[in-house]
Amino acid sequence: MKKLILSILLVTGCGSVLLAQTARQKWVDSVYNRLSEKERIGQLFMVAAYSGGEKYNQGQIQSLIDNRLIGGIIFMQGTPEAQAQQTNTYQGSTKVPLLIGMDAEWGLGMRLTGVQNFPRQMMLGATRNAALVEQMATAIAYQCKRMGVHIDFAPDIDVNNNPDNPVINFRSFGDDKEWVSVLGSSYVKGLQDNGIMASAKHFPGHGDVSVDSHLDLPIITKTKQQLYDLELYPFRKLFQQKVQSVMIAHLSIPSLEPGKGVPSTLSKKIVTDLLQNEMGFQGLIFTDALNMKGVAKYYPNGEADLQAFLAGNDVLLFSEDVPKGIAKIQDALKQKKTTTARLEKSVKKILAAKYDAGLNRVAKVEPENATADLNRYTQTIFENVAAEAITMVRDNNHIMDKLTLRPNGNYAYVSVGKTENLQTTDPKLFHNMLKAALPNTSVFSFAKSQSAARMDALLNSLKRYDAVIIGMQDLNLYPKDNYGLDVMQLAFLKQLCLLNNTLFIDFGNAYALKYICNAPSSIVTYEEHDATYKAALNVLTGRMTARGLLPVHPCSNIEPASSKPAPVNTPVGVQKPNAGTPVVTNPVTSPNQLIKDPTALSALDSYLNGSVSRGVFPGCQVLALKNGQVVYKKNFGTFSYGNNVPVTDKTLYDIASVTKLAATTLAVMKLYEQGKINLTKTLGDYLPWTLGTNKAGLKISDILLHQAGMKAWIPFYKSTIDSTGNPNANIYAAFKNAKFSVPVASGMYMNQHYVDTVWKTILESPVTTPASYVYSDLDFLFLQKVVEAVTKTPLDEYVSENFYEPMGLKNITFNPWAKNWQQRCAPTERDNYFRFQFLQGYVHDMASAMLGGVTGHAGLFANAEDLSIIMQMLMNGGSYRGKQLLSPQTVSYFTGYRSGISRRGYGFDKPEKSSGDGGPASDYCSKSAFGHQGFTGTCVWSDPDKGVVFIFLSNRINPTADNNLINKAGTRVVTQDYIYKALGY
Repeated sequence: MKKLILSILLVTGCGSVLLAQTARQKWVDSVYNRLSEKERIGQLFMVAAYSGGEKYNQGQIQSLIDNRLIGGIIFMQGTPEAQAQQTNTYQGSTKVPLLIGMDAEWGLGMRLTGVQNFPRQMMLGATRNAALVEQMATAIAYQCKRMGVHIDFAPDIDVNNNPDNPVINFRSFGDDKEWVSVLGSSYVKGLQDNGIMASAKHFPGHGDVSVDSHLDLPIITKTKQQLYDLELYPFRKLFQQKVQSVMIAHLSIPSLEPGKGVPSTLSKKIVTDLLQNEMGFQGLIFTDALNMKGVAKYYPNGEADLQAFLAGNDVLLFSEDVPKGIAKIQDALKQKKTTTARLEKSVKKILAAKYDAGLNRVAKVEPENATADLNRYTQTIFENVAAEAITMVRDNNHIMDKLTLRPNGNYAYVSVGKTENLQTTDPKLFHNMLKAALPNTSVFSFAKSQSAARMDALLNSLKRYDAVIIGMQDLNLYPKDNYGLDVMQLAFLKQLCLLNNTLFIDFGNAYALKYICNAPSSIVTYEEHDATYKAALNVLTGRMTARGLLPVHPCSNIEPASSKPAPVNTPVGVQKPNAGTPVVTNPVTSPNQLIKDPTALSALDSYLNGSVSRGVFPGCQVLALKNGQVVYKKNFGTFSYGNNVPVTDKTLYDIASVTKLAATTLAVMKLYEQGKINLTKTLGDYLPWTLGTNKAGLKISDILLHQAGMKAWIPFYKSTIDSTGNPNANIYAAFKNAKFSVPVASGMYMNQHYVDTVWKTILESPVTTPASYVYSDLDFLFLQKVVEAVTKTPLDEYVSENFYEPMGLKNITFNPWAKNWQQRCAPTERDNYFRFQFLQGYVHDMASAMLGGVTGHAGLFANAEDLSIIMQMLMNGGSYRGKQLLSPQTVSYFTGYRSGISRRGYGFDKPEKSSGDGGPASDYCSKSAFGHQGFTGTCVWSDPDKGVVFIFLSNRINPTADNNLINKAGTRVVTQDYIYKALGY
């Protein structure tokens, strides 16, 4: 019978798991049994190894290994090549393989010379992007594997609720426990899914201290309930995720450990009673470094090692004297202060961790090209994080509009803190990057030890500039010494805040904003790096929108934008990276790696430039994403033929019928999943004023599919043109008043009562029976009314509150003229039949204009970037940057094929069902793709199966809507074809 059971287990997955567990336990037991008591105690010790620098200690480490006194090492300063050589030497001479760790919160560059850093955690916190954090952790896992490192002592999940914290601070994801938990979980996932042990630190929470535990013992006076509600919250969440280890902080917490001056590291009440028994943590438990003065100055000569072991720790990190520590523990065993069972528990946990790390078969580390390999992904990830993290704190004096609309304005840049000569021509320095983009920019510096007279003179000279950009540079990351700013620099910053033409850029810790709380406009980049210079320049010049959110509270008058994180999952459409060996795996996918055929993109550039020259359109924006990464983002041409205003990332296009998708359909989806709209119900169920008409019985589902039988459109405007061919004076006026209040175009207002005439015309229009597929604007005019009836909110306000604002979209709006954004809008038609003007910032669609510019079928203006975010969100299953805006089920339901007589989804266009015919989309698109086209020369597409988002915006109707070259040439589809070819399809 036993043989039968064993046979069944071997055939099933359970059998393979049991065999793996049996092999693991067998190895652990065999190693443990051949160790002496002293050697077993030695397994508890992990000591610091320096492969270079002034603390170089290879001789001491080798002596400890030869005497079998340690079980692991934590590598500190040195070089990658030297560390690789030492790793091979140490592992080749030890009786039991060493467990190797590194303190690498922002990658191995945190310790190793020549290795570039990844971003710190505060910067990651500003992104609110769990997938990006997981991607970075995956890249760090690759670094660790490349160097034979098994544990990364990260992430720091302390909630930094003390702005003056001298030791955690920027190492924390922020002061919001929910986001600390979400991003910490993503960090853990990136490490542990790729074979590297993570370590949640610093238990039970180091975020609310004002003393550096490296120098003395901090005291936290909170109650246990307060700690449970805040500090312990992220630990509970990560324990649920099965984080494999935890690091104990050196803290005095009287509510948890009443013993006077007993550090948490040495407290059995904290390490055993709270952590293990009450919170149920069964993973590996590390002390923080035992040479830190928070412990060492009170517990010398090996006493800290003994007390840490007695408290319940498994691994004693950074012992000051290993032989003394071992002797103390041996003596405690003899005196029955502890037991061999207690020792066996910790040693076998350590050995099991070694087996899990693959140390039953030790592989050599290749020293050659180690530095280059470790730097393989740092720059790409830093640039991605910098672009997501940069935060526009406020722009109350609208400096951004000046910079983007008037690049040739008279500007000044003042570096506060930079000590180098600003006359240098190095193009990588921010002030030179800024001068290249804004040529009429004067550059000044205000270094340390300036005089009051110099400050006053500079303040007076700055008043004459259109805008003054102040860069806070060379800041300390920690708050000590005012982040490195002296008294005169602080006074200068305070005076600059009083000027109404200033915009500040904090190129460092967000808490340094406390010195400019009253600044009218400010940006924070979180770190000073060439990637943050690039991000800042792109924001200032309108090439990119600042999307980051403050993760901390630096000022009482600056409230960080709040957002509730969604469950931690890698969104659909965002590549889940892998941290395997450098030979076979690319853990981080950069745009260059995703492009398989660069010649296709070169051909696309030529094609689009040729399209402008051939008169297909004056200009366009094209943006493509693959797995959430930008692979192509370019602008072509100008606003109009014959002018020299170039298309930029900030240019807004009238997206025409794409409004149906980007506004109305999103609203219907939200209300559908909330149970407020039923697709089987009729217009009459939601709009009582349709009862008695032929529209009352039309089903919502049929309307979404354009098969309710309504007319395609009605040229309402023709009835408002008089016999002379001019707008009827009884219907239109040049100035707005109580009667003529509907803005149709610049200097043209319609009689508000004529709106009723438009709707009367719609209600009286015929309906085809039986219904067939007729693409209709009227369908979405009614859907707008349904949304507004259900929500009691105008459509534009509803989609803004429920979608655009939560996603941080700042370049999408109805009626841009109302925001004084006309100059950002690519003009559409030179209208010579209705409005008799060149339309810019006013909707082109005549019906939309006559209904006030906010309609369900047209009216939105947007740039490619914001539309790509909407399409990526939909491809992610309704998720964006940790926010679940729609359920995956709703997205799947609406974007699938839903009609038996057409290719449509609910509110979405789709490729043709027949194989090889993409219809409005590229033939390379999968059938899971969904999107929409717009009359003005626009389209948006998401392709979940292939992970591709494609945005094309143009103003092909400039100067006339009769220009149909874009359709004759199939320009949108051809452009999409090039993108797919470049990606290797």
